[in-house]
Amino acid sequence: MNQYKSLIKNSFLFAIGSIGSKAISFFMLPLYTRMLTTSDYGQLDILQTTISLLIPLVTFQVVEAVFRFSVDMRDKDSASKVLTNGIFLCLIGMLITILLFPIFNNFEPFATYTTMFYLIMFLTIFHGIIKQFVRGLEKIKTFVAADLIYTGSFVAFNIVFLVNLRMGLRGYFLSMVLAHLIAIIVLIIFANVFKYLNLKSFNKKLLKTMLIYSIPLIPNGLMWWVMNVSDRYILTYFLGFDATGIYSVSYKFPSLITLVNGIFFMAWQLSAMQEYGKDGYDNFYKNIFGALSSFLLLITAIVLLILKPLMSVFVADAFYESWKYVPLLLVGTIFQAFSSFFGTNYTASKKTKGAFTTSVYGAIVNVGINLLLIPIWGIQAAAFSTMLAYLTMWFMRVFDTKKFVKIKIDWKSLIFSIVLIGIQILGLYTITNTITFFIVETILILVMLFIQRKYIKQVYNFGMNLLAELRAK
Repeated sequence: MNQYKSLIKNSFLFAIGSIGSKAISFFMLPLYTRMLTTSDYGQLDILQTTISLLIPLVTFQVVEAVFRFSVDMRDKDSASKVLTNGIFLCLIGMLITILLFPIFNNFEPFATYTTMFYLIMFLTIFHGIIKQFVRGLEKIKTFVAADLIYTGSFVAFNIVFLVNLRMGLRGYFLSMVLAHLIAIIVLIIFANVFKYLNLKSFNKKLLKTMLIYSIPLIPNGLMWWVMNVSDRYILTYFLGFDATGIYSVSYKFPSLITLVNGIFFMAWQLSAMQEYGKDGYDNFYKNIFGALSSFLLLITAIVLLILKPLMSVFVADAFYESWKYVPLLLVGTIFQAFSSFFGTNYTASKKTKGAFTTSVYGAIVNVGINLLLIPIWGIQAAAFSTMLAYLTMWFMRVFDTKKFVKIKIDWKSLIFSIVLIGIQILGLYTITNTITFFIVETILILVMLFIQRKYIKQVYNFGMNLLAELRAK
């Protein structure tokens, strides 16, 4: 019971911080799609996509190592070694990035926004390493508070620079720079990070161990990047910045599911590491996956039901057609969540080779379909390739991780529910009468509730028991 309590407690705390910081890109869509053109949004997406590509490369994925090793090494001296080594590698990464300046300066939109591009990248790296160090030490309240402050600052600066001063993309980037700086200062002060910073704590032996752990995660991180965002470059090449902007907006709606899963995943990583190898881990793993899959499928079904009305409220007319690409991306996001869930076994066991192998196959599927179908099928091909790539990776991880955990998946209810999602999507594209559409979609959701009743009941009973215990105290 304690393992479940810990997972729920951490999920709740992470939710408080993440609902703001992770959902900001979605809830600010009404502002962004009215203050920025489709071309602006496409350029913004390319810049952010490139940053997400470079960070794991130039930092040797050390952010992941800092989190993993700080979980196990919490005494002051050991934690100081972890943080000092991590920052050392990040500084090297920043130097490598500066050396790439002549290359970036020859291409748009990098040439126009060079200073902001580098500032955001460096601050994202430093913010990331401090955040994960604080998280690894389980200073969760500080972690959450910093996220909330980042979100509030970012929104406030957006209103000033985009709405009041009409600064366009430069205003967006300046908002991000200032929000990162404020959040970093908060983390350093309130988590007392300074006491862990010591040049004498640099340790070559630990550095080597951290690199052995993190370097195999570099290609894994790159493969995730390929599956998540490489389609933006291919879309830009074949169809231009406008198409990339439309696709980027459509990706914001699956971010609702990514948000929910991301909150859970941060807590699940901690629980998986703490419980790995203990008696009952297999059963714990099975129950959590059942509840997670049930929840994500139901959330997806509800989003599909309200997708078109949601789009009409959240985006400007120039971006409305992006609804067409959301359904396949939603399904792809479910498979992404499943892949991440099974991938925690690689982290918990510190055997990360399988994470890379499975990601490679997913990336090959993604790029291959993008190159083949985007010139023919357009933006929809990018959504389809993303879905198929994550499905491929998830299936591979199901079988590859059997050596770490023996989990029995309820394939019957899972497949049936996914088929219902498919029927919902078909209805979204073909049923033109609004009343008929809502009746059909609601019936499908009710059928899914019936199919998933076992896991819904488990979650409900556990929640009631936990609530009763809290009241008793």
